[in-house]
Amino acid sequence: MDYETALLIPDDKIRMLIESERLKTFENWPNDTSSWECTPEKLAKAGFYFHPCEESIDNVCCLFCQKELDGWDPTDDPLAEHKKHSPTCPFLQLRSPVEDLTVLEFKRLIQKITLLKTDKVFDKTKEAFELQSKESRKAIVDNVLHNKLM
Repeated sequence: MDYETALLIPDDKIRMLIESERLKTFENWPNDTSSWECTPEKLAKAGFYFHPCEESIDNVCCLFCQKELDGWDPTDDPLAEHKKHSPTCPFLQLRSPVEDLTVLEFKRLIQKITLLKTDKVFDKTKEAFELQSKESRKAIVDNVLHNKLM
């Protein structure tokens, strides 16, 4: 894994920091926007951009915490769902839109995003290491037992 690249915000996603840019991603939103309270506008305002995948046609993602949510119901409140599923998200701590942040506030936001991404990369690496350790341990034990039986 290229850790340096994994911690950066990709060029094609950096614009998702801006609410109006997130809203543009909902052009092909599959849910009814006329009768639902859970609208693309509210999803974008809650920090999400539309990121459908094969498993979920209404999947959304937050650039700030990388939380993905799907299975939206007509009465869901996107901001409440975001708070429920990712209470430490840097987006939820913002007091003003990203475009109104001072340079120092923006720097701190990027630091928080990078810290969250670092935690996720570390967790994935740790999980992979633990799995490899378990498999290695089993192979060693199996080898020792096989040699004892011979």
